Amino acid sequence: GRWLLPLLGALALVTAPSPASAQRTEDIGRQMENEFGVFTDRTHEGAQLNDQLARVVERIVDGVNKDRSGKPFQLRSAKILGGKNPKLDQVINAFALPDGRIYVSLGLIRAVQDSPNAEDELAFVVGHEVIHVKAKHGQRQQTEALKAGIAAILLGAVTRNKTAGTIAGAGAAAYTSSFSRKDEYSADRGGLIAMLRAGYNLDSAIDMMKRLKAKGEGQNRTINGWFGSHPLTENRVERLRKDIKKLRAGKTLEFDD
Repeated sequence: GRWLLPLLGALALVTAPSPASAQRTEDIGRQMENEFGVFTDRTHEGAQLNDQLARVVERIVDGVNKDRSGKPFQLRSAKILGGKNPKLDQVINAFALPDGRIYVSLGLIRAVQDSPNAEDELAFVVGHEVIHVKAKHGQRQQTEALKAGIAAILLGAVTRNKTAGTIAGAGAAAYTSSFSRKDEYSADRGGLIAMLRAGYNLDSAIDMMKRLKAKGEGQNRTINGWFGSHPLTENRVERLRKDIKKLRAGKTLEFDD
């Protein structure tokens, strides 16, 4: 089965990082690209998936910027991690770095391809991560947790042993602590608002959560990816349902309500 490893997650966007912090961010991004590879558009599948991600990112960012408050939000890049190691290609994950780079794993984007609303489901993940970045959720805590979690994620993916799973789980716990429950609800709501503004099917947000939950059951229960740091609870799903109903009724919701 696919390996769902602890989400690195979205770090706060640092608009003017110090040289040292900028270097750390660059090093993290390069390390992940070196380990996973970058799934480019040189193959037929690569071209299709990269085009899909680019479309979703563009529409979601446009949706976020429709609130016209403050400086327009911008991303530096969006890439698919994968293509170098078959084991790592099974990782289901998505994260963003402080300098505005977004990464989606090959395992995650492949996981939605059998859905008739693949782009809509992907849009919820992208929207959720963009809101974490835009809202600067758990900024200082996440910076430290990200550095600590890199090794655990790679170790768990390559070795697939119980010890590695325990380490990876600890990394997920460290990262999770940087997000409050309020942050998660805010990112869910902001993701929905961005989806609505971009013209996506809001029901796909719930479909995506159910899909990822199913991928994390059974043998992957203790090494679950996106829900390792974004736990799926009935309360969270119910909030999504209520927000979807309100949005469809024409009610105005704020990203940070």
